[in-house]
Formats: sequence, C-alpha cells, structure tokens
Amino acid sequence: MELEYIAQDNRITTARYELGLIEKRIVYFMIKKIRNDYVIKDVGQRNLFDNLTIKMTTSNLLKTGGKSKDVKKALKTLRTRSFEYDNGLDEEDPNYHWFETGFINYGDWDKNTGQVEIEISKKILPFFVELTKRYTEYSLTVAMSLRSKWSQRMYEMCSQWKSAGGFNIDIEEIRKRFKIEDKYSRFALLKKYVLDVAHKELKELYDKGQCDLYFEYSEVKNGRSVKSLRIKVISSTEQEMNLTNDDMIYYIRTELKQLFQTDEKPKNQSFIGSLIRELSIHTDKIKHCYNKVMFTKNNIPPDEQAKYLRFIINEEYLKS
Repeated sequence: MELEYIAQDNRITTARYELGLIEKRIVYFMIKKIRNDYVIKDVGQRNLFDNLTIKMTTSNLLKTGGKSKDVKKALKTLRTRSFEYDNGLDEEDPNYHWFETGFINYGDWDKNTGQVEIEISKKILPFFVELTKRYTEYSLTVAMSLRSKWSQRMYEMCSQWKSAGGFNIDIEEIRKRFKIEDKYSRFALLKKYVLDVAHKELKELYDKGQCDLYFEYSEVKNGRSVKSLRIKVISSTEQEMNLTNDDMIYYIRTELKQLFQTDEKPKNQSFIGSLIRELSIHTDKIKHCYNKVMFTKNNIPPDEQAKYLRFIINEEYLKS
C-alpha cells in the first residue's frame, strides 16, 4: 500500500485535547492542505501568522464511514473545542509558557454542494505547519481510515517514537493528553475502552498491510497500581524520521523521570534538571546521552538501570 505522509509539529502531537472521529479527520485534512498548498508550494508567500481559510468536501471526511449530518456536528463542536498547550516547565518557572485557544474560528457547511469551509486562527496555525524541526511524520492514508479517536491519537504518538522503537508514558500523562482526567478512573477501564481499542484496530490494519505500524504495551506498576506504560512500536516501513535534539532531550527526560521515580523522590528531579541544562548548553552531547539511555533500557537489568545511569551521568556529563 502506498502511503501519503504528512507532518505536524510535535507540540500538537503531545498537546492536551480531545477530538471526535470526524473532528480529527477535519484536522488531518487541515494539516494536509496547509502543508501542500501553503508550505511546500509557498503560494503567494502567504503569511502563516494571519487567519487562514481552507475548503474541503463532505466526501473527503466520510470516505471510511459516517453520515453527512456528522459533518455539521463535528464543525460545531470543533469550533468550541479547547486546545491547551504549555512548554512543560513548572508554573513557578520564569520561562513557563501557556495558552489556550479554539481549533477553528468558524465552520461553514453547504449540504447541497457538499462544500465545507473553515477558518483557522493565527494563534494555532503555527502548530499545524512544519515551522520547526520538532515534527511527527505519519501516514494521512492510515490516519483518515481509522475508526476510533483513540486509535488516531495512539497512531500519532507511536509515529513520533517509531525510530526509537517505543517510549514510556505515565498513565496520568495519557489522561491529560487525551483530556480524560474525569473518565475511566480505574486502569482496567482505561485499558478496555482506550488502549485495547487502539491496539486492536492498529494491529488488524497492520496484519492486513493497511497500516505501517502498531504497538504492544506492558504495565509498569508501583505496588498494585499501574503507574506507567512501556510502549513498543512495531513498524513495517524503513521510512524513519530523524530525531531532533528536542526529541532526544524529551525522550531522555521522560525515561529518567520514570527510572528515578521523581514523584516519590523529588530530589532526583534536580539531578535530571542538571543533566538537561548541561545537554542544552553542550548540544554535541545529546545524541551520545540518548544512546546511553537507549543502551541501558535494552541491555541493563531493570533493578540496576538507575544506579548504572546515575554513575554514567555523573562521570560523563556532570563531572567538572
């Protein structure tokens, strides 16, 4: 199957929002149109920091299911949806940055002609274009064919870490990203209605040759409670994205926060922060550190990983 790939800023891959199935298809089409018509072609040197009007058709949005009335409902809901983003720093940090906005300014649907028109706010527009190197590349063909909104989000997340072979993520982070803090309070429910739904659909499409990846996951427990997930990404394509420095630092920070249990041992947060500051100054060390963390995760016994990495970090990155 020939796949058409599109890219989006990783800030939108990791942002906190919840979209319905047709709403997400509208967003996918927005990304495709912006990238193809206004980034690659650079039509008229258009200023991407102005509001932008985009047109599509009902048939674009319902190729793999849905009713025409769902388009109106999706546009109406999408206009009121909240897109929330922060840069991951503590709110007390002087460099903390946060904003909240809607996905679109208006939606206009003509049932007779099937034409759909939307306007994208200049505030959110930069998140939909490849303005920085922090991007996720994934197949529009696959994304538009998925029938579950959880499959859509998990597919994007897996695409982000495809070249790394997987990633770790806290259960609470999943709840925040998917905007389900008040839903599926027990992990068993989250597993049944979110994770397993996405896993089943992606695996079935992968087995049919209609998807370029799927994921398996294992639970990381703290006592009897599931604290985080270790996601393994299985990919059938050799087309891998090149991880940027920002991607690798994000991966290093995420892995170390879990490994050094920063929630239970907050002093370790300072240790990790010292490393990240060192890597931000000496960017030539980022790839080396990333490889060290990857090697540790894949080759060192789990009960020895924290001790091993603490020694490596102190000796190779923090030793003055």
